[in-house]
Amino acid sequence: MYFGSQSPNATFLAADPATDGYGFGLTALDTSLVSLPGAVAALITSGCTALIARHLGYRGTLVTAFGLMAAGFLALGCLHDNVGEMAAAVAVCGAGIGAALGAMPTVIVEATDPEHTGVASALHNNVKTVGGAVSGGAVASLLASHTRPGGTTPYEGGYTAVWLLCAVCGLGAIAAVAGHGTSGGRLSALRLPRPGRAGRRSTPAVRRRGSAGSPGTPTG
Repeated sequence: MYFGSQSPNATFLAADPATDGYGFGLTALDTSLVSLPGAVAALITSGCTALIARHLGYRGTLVTAFGLMAAGFLALGCLHDNVGEMAAAVAVCGAGIGAALGAMPTVIVEATDPEHTGVASALHNNVKTVGGAVSGGAVASLLASHTRPGGTTPYEGGYTAVWLLCAVCGLGAIAAVAGHGTSGGRLSALRLPRPGRAGRRSTPAVRRRGSAGSPGTPTG
């Protein structure tokens, strides 16, 4: 949903408010600068995924990430009359996608049987690619359904519908992750070991020879 929204964000920012009734008439460079906070936020959160997961667990990290994405898209749908507001909303979305992409591969590998991790990782990459293509097509179709008769420019409501749809998808992702974590799966238990505890293993108690009731101990 995040990747599918990139093109609508750019076309909205570049739209001429004098003729289209919305947008800011930004150049390609200005549009890139508005999108920059999202890229920076994604870079930061993806690099800090392990630290976040150490405190929240991977399920908590994913829920938080999808929550940020839903909040960012909701903000875009409600607050898009100011460039600063849009840049802030894009940054929130970027923070969410960075944490989600950073945590998802580890979650998939850890929640999969060892003999199936290669297949699971490959499937994740394929689904991510296909998902971006499908979401892009869905967004284009939604905008086309809100296009002025005989024209090629969507109504403002088309962009609002796209952003709200992405917010709903984020909420659906939260429900999916939370539901899996409460269904007895391994996802809810995934946490990184805290510093100083890595490699510490429990040692089973060993009975002393000759203790009462132990095998091989002569009695009587």
